[in-house]
Amino acid sequence: MLQLIRRTVWHRSAERMNSQKQCLHNVVAQTLEREVKEIRIPVPWGHIAGKWWGPQDARPVLCLHGYQDNAGTWDTLAPLLPHDISLLAVDFPGHGLSSHLPPGNAYQYLNFVLTVHRIVKHYGWEKVSLLGHSFGSACAFLYSALYPECVEHYIGLDIIKPVSNDPVRKLNGHGKRLDQFLHLESMNPNSAPSYTYEEAVEHLHRSIKKWATKEGCEILLRRGTIKKADGRYCFSRDARLKVDIGLNFSHQDVLQFAANLKCKVLNIKALQGITMEKPEEVEQCLDVVKKSAALYEYHTVEGRHHVHLDFPERVAPIISNFLKYK
Repeated sequence: MLQLIRRTVWHRSAERMNSQKQCLHNVVAQTLEREVKEIRIPVPWGHIAGKWWGPQDARPVLCLHGYQDNAGTWDTLAPLLPHDISLLAVDFPGHGLSSHLPPGNAYQYLNFVLTVHRIVKHYGWEKVSLLGHSFGSACAFLYSALYPECVEHYIGLDIIKPVSNDPVRKLNGHGKRLDQFLHLESMNPNSAPSYTYEEAVEHLHRSIKKWATKEGCEILLRRGTIKKADGRYCFSRDARLKVDIGLNFSHQDVLQFAANLKCKVLNIKALQGITMEKPEEVEQCLDVVKKSAALYEYHTVEGRHHVHLDFPERVAPIISNFLKYK
């Protein structure tokens, strides 16, 4: 029987910068108190890198980061989740410490969904629980629809469905994006710009300052940069990620996917998060999920797109309680 729980959780964000820094410092310090291990999963073109918190002999929650982020996005949240729950946070291909796709290949939705399936097959899991932020949440949504018998929990943060696109409208200017992709592909990787550490932090913060704090950017840069022999830093992500050449899915496609979600679903929306499509289309999708999911919860929290990174204490109790449902 469908269990429907809809709650709105309000948190006041009156914290000043100093208290915010102290909060992040305290949470990161807690990471040292929880066992975490760097892992590598072999794939045909190299490896998928990741971080495993908790017992290695327990099936973990598989954590999927946002586009052009990396597994470091979970560094502040992981210590606040129950320590009897293992977490495996991976870097998607071309992100963080994972191998880039070979030349001639493009980054598209199904590449990343297939990566999730590779990981599931690698470990031989019969079931999987997925925790995704932003693009990672959209990938978890798709995987849950494609393999409904395999997914136990799907937790989506801020972005709670793949962005719907009108294919005809998407075609406008798409040829130009393909040309931009080929240009990026032709560039010598050794010619990538380099920065001092402070410049790298500022560069990233300028690009996502509407979504995350500078302190959050510093955490992402731990896996998001490579230190060169001259002491300068370059970004580790594949430059080809700068151009999205995928055509994505129509709204009707997404509704069909939503109807195939059979797992327990938790959506957490940041009140100052990002909105990339019509609110009525999101509501239509969620109405379908409410009917198809084994259990559905929806929460709102005060914060921006990376609230799980900047203020993990706002989402940790919600996630912890949800994972109790078996």
